[in-house]
Amino acid sequence: MLRSAHFIIPAKENVHPRVLRKLATSDYLCEIMDYSDKTTVTVRVLFAHRNGFRRRRLVTSLLDPIDFPASELARLYHLRWDIETFYRDFKCSLRATCWHCQTPESFDRELLMHMIVCCLIRIAMLEACQPAKLSVAQLSFARALTETRLFLKLLLVPTDADLWASIWAVHVCCCAQHRVGYKPDRRFTRDKQEYRRKSRGMQNRRKNNKRKYQEASPLPQPETRKGAKGQVFLLS
Repeated sequence: MLRSAHFIIPAKENVHPRVLRKLATSDYLCEIMDYSDKTTVTVRVLFAHRNGFRRRRLVTSLLDPIDFPASELARLYHLRWDIETFYRDFKCSLRATCWHCQTPESFDRELLMHMIVCCLIRIAMLEACQPAKLSVAQLSFARALTETRLFLKLLLVPTDADLWASIWAVHVCCCAQHRVGYKPDRRFTRDKQEYRRKSRGMQNRRKNNKRKYQEASPLPQPETRKGAKGQVFLLS
């Protein structure tokens, strides 16, 4: 706020601001304590409701409910999910966890090349989804990476400069063919025990598989014999 910058941040569950005025449903004008200088700050607290996401309480400096409706602020906040998908694509698909560099200078160059390739793929996916009026999330980043590798190999072949535009157009059309099952309104389970079972691979355990540690077997019964007169003798 000292830099005159607006913000939308999630609020902790243990924060209880003082309500000044109710703006709309699940939208309030509140005061919170700035513990750095022991002053109060006027902010706006709202609850973000969006299908497929958890209900979150947000704090923002955009106080005007007419210019900045709560639904629009919730949509802006949930766009942060693209950051998580970027980490997945950058680390898993591009395999940006194993580096071949040995000096800080070579690491900068290798990181820069990864970012250039990532931006190139995103630009191709954006152009591919515009004619069909699709979302970028409906296209496969991993398949687009494969198409980009083929595209970069074609650029290394001596070709007339006039054909570069046609090569890029073909590359964009190839990226548009790879769709993924995008479900924006899907609600994911939040069971922590289920997450632990999946992370440990316990959900794939077959029912007939024996456990590693079995219970101790019962002790054998003592051996007995009957005599001629019907007496029972215990054998040692």
